[in-house]
Amino acid sequence: MQNLKNKFSEVINKNQENGKTNLKEVILQVQKWIEINYESPEKFFRINLYRLSDELNIDLYSLINGFLILVKEGIFILNWEYHCPHCNGLADFKHNFSELRGEGFCSLCDVKFRAILDQNIEVTFTIHPEYYLIPSKIEEEYRNDMHQKILQHQYQLEKPFLTGLECINSHYFQELFGKYVLSVEESLSIQNIVIMFTDLKDSTAMYDQLGDTVSYNIVREHFKLLFATIENHHGVVIKTIGDAVMASFIKTEDAIKASLEIFQNFLDRIWDPAGKLEIKIGLNKGPVIVVNSNEHLDYFGHHVNIASRIQSQLKKHSVGFTESIFQDRNIKTLLLGFIKQNKENQQDIKLFRKRANLKGIQERIPLYYLTANKSLQ
Repeated sequence: MQNLKNKFSEVINKNQENGKTNLKEVILQVQKWIEINYESPEKFFRINLYRLSDELNIDLYSLINGFLILVKEGIFILNWEYHCPHCNGLADFKHNFSELRGEGFCSLCDVKFRAILDQNIEVTFTIHPEYYLIPSKIEEEYRNDMHQKILQHQYQLEKPFLTGLECINSHYFQELFGKYVLSVEESLSIQNIVIMFTDLKDSTAMYDQLGDTVSYNIVREHFKLLFATIENHHGVVIKTIGDAVMASFIKTEDAIKASLEIFQNFLDRIWDPAGKLEIKIGLNKGPVIVVNSNEHLDYFGHHVNIASRIQSQLKKHSVGFTESIFQDRNIKTLLLGFIKQNKENQQDIKLFRKRANLKGIQERIPLYYLTANKSLQ
């Protein structure tokens, strides 16, 4: 036990030095939880963070980030668990994201299946044997019970469970484990995710007028604002392309809140010496694939292309998004509240819908646009 206490102290001190003081309380609560349950080894096997979040009354996102740090520091082992979509059973598991494969195999059902990060890839955590040795009978009992229930067609996944998508859609995961990428031959599926593309309007003209150094400093400041806003709303930056940003969100509401905050910030802010700047934001949601692109995690697919095309066809300070975004729960209320608030502040914001042609997309699709009624410049 003393060995574990010493390790927790080391982790807390290390992360304070690295500026991650916001997770100190989370890590301390996890340590206390281990100490309280020290005589109950089953508690530390295949930990479900949804259940632990409720038990400890800790925000799920903070708990995920705290556990990712504890995995990196060797206190916990991260389990990527493949569940068979036919019997729900645990068909396979890996400990490293780079070991994941796009296809799983269930020996009980004798079937291959596609690995879908937000459906049949569960992430659990088990305490590292260096600090706590879990009796082998606990895993044996779990597997025996699972097999028996599968044979009786009664086995169900514990819900809710932490999905693979919820794990990778964290900037802490990108920071701590970003180098552990998939094989270039592999891809994983995601059934539903929101993709955001942003672009700074007329940046080429800004470089021409203000010069490289001044313009680059403005672009860098705009990146800081975007990165912080995206992360504060539980999104993650996938990559930058010039002065553009690609990001992802699990929840549509988070994506819209981040977009509105960015939109508002650009409405209000003076970017000295450039003055007012405009940003264009495109959003879409749907299935994508996760791949290794230049040794970084990246998303590809039709719905990624649509989000990119929406952003590229915007002409001024706007947020553009698809019907699937607009029809999601709470989105209309958020948009109308945003428009009302700006009206009270004497800013004229419009929301309208039209069918649009997007480059490379055959059919005209309905799009929604939130835009300032007058150009900012």
